[in-house]
Amino acid sequence: MSSWRESITSLPTAVAQFVNDSASTASSYLNSSHSSSSVSEESAPQHTDYKALPIPASLVKEQWRLIFTSDANSQDLQAAIAHCRDLVLLSDECSEERRWLVRHLVDLRYSLQELEEAQAVANTDVVVLNAIKSVVGHHFVPHHPNARNRLQAAAKRYYCDHCAGIIWRVVQAAYICSDCSYLVHQKCIDSVQRVCAHVLASDRQYPIADICPEIGLAAQRYKCAECSTLLNFKNSWIEPRLCDYRGLYYCPSCHWNDSFIVPARIVHNWDFTPRKVSRTGLQEIKLFLDKPLIRLEEENPKLFVFLEKLCTVKKLRQNLAHMRHYLAACKDAAEQKLMDQQLGRRRHLAQSNEFYSIGDLVQVESGALAEFLQSVFKVFGSHIRSCEMCLAKAYICEICSNNEVIFPFDDGCIKCDQCNSIYHRACFTRKNMICPKCVRIQERRLQLQRNVSKKSNKEEDDNAEDSDSALEPVDTT
Repeated sequence: MSSWRESITSLPTAVAQFVNDSASTASSYLNSSHSSSSVSEESAPQHTDYKALPIPASLVKEQWRLIFTSDANSQDLQAAIAHCRDLVLLSDECSEERRWLVRHLVDLRYSLQELEEAQAVANTDVVVLNAIKSVVGHHFVPHHPNARNRLQAAAKRYYCDHCAGIIWRVVQAAYICSDCSYLVHQKCIDSVQRVCAHVLASDRQYPIADICPEIGLAAQRYKCAECSTLLNFKNSWIEPRLCDYRGLYYCPSCHWNDSFIVPARIVHNWDFTPRKVSRTGLQEIKLFLDKPLIRLEEENPKLFVFLEKLCTVKKLRQNLAHMRHYLAACKDAAEQKLMDQQLGRRRHLAQSNEFYSIGDLVQVESGALAEFLQSVFKVFGSHIRSCEMCLAKAYICEICSNNEVIFPFDDGCIKCDQCNSIYHRACFTRKNMICPKCVRIQERRLQLQRNVSKKSNKEEDDNAEDSDSALEPVDTT
């Protein structure tokens, strides 16, 4: 009985030992394969203390002229900037090499600016408050939180994205990335490994379209996708946490169990339930939050069939697109800056009805977007109906010959797709959806073709008579 109990209690230990052995075997095999493949590559000087983005294989030869250590002087950086600029001009457009060179050129200029500011501080007693530090795509600036009072600033806690420790603002300096809001201690800047989320978003140019594209821990070699921490039972249990946005596993230091909406679940399932995402996934989604990149009707057209709120927003955006043509040609609206006052940075809502941002879809679900568009529609409509220049471009229904002025954004009106004429919907339906103007244009075109054909036939007859008269014999008697 005691031997049976001992075997049961030793079962978890055996399983843990088996997982450790398999993970260590796989990692040693992969490391050996990588080391053998790296030997075959062309040798180049390596700078381990410089934090830069991974260099493409085609630019390894130029690495010694582009990447410098932290003790480089301003002349070296200026020479590297000039050489990097020349390589940008020689590289192919939209290639991986050009993207890397452009980003590296920006980082070199930031490094030169930081060096010049440090030299200025050394020569004088001027304190540089906004010194910029460039590390793996991040552009770190001193963190100064905007708080209404000191009590509110002291009550709010800030955590370092690198070590996950508390930033005690009274005694510790902190830096934040101006592009992705990556917050770190001053002492942790040189140890940052995560590539800036702004760089990843610029490369991807679109949120991940697949729902949780999980690849598994084995494909990640049982390591964290960001800091490469082993996620096994070897030393101690480290919980692997799945990012629902990127589909990768992270350690607790890189995945804080933050919950946020996932764009792929919204587009495919109209699901706004917050899911657990990693820190880098959270920063990337926030960068995509207000960018109109999603063509919802192409990605999932059935949503417009089942969701009435989406159809309402689409109709309002179509009306605003018609109004934009009137306001763009109106001098009074341009002087008042009516479009900027009402839409601000969301001018895409009046330019077309195709593109949506993640924030737009969230407001569609809550109903806030429909209310916002309705208020903008009222303001634009009141200006167009009271402005003489806009009223001069109005329409009158040709079918009923009513003196009522109509516009393409009126509810009871319809526009002809061929000639863009505007009619009352009831009148146009009574005419069996046949546009009188299109009929006139067609008749005029046919009449013109008949006249051209008659003229050509007459010319052919005249030419034939001339040829016949030329062939008749001449009477010499």
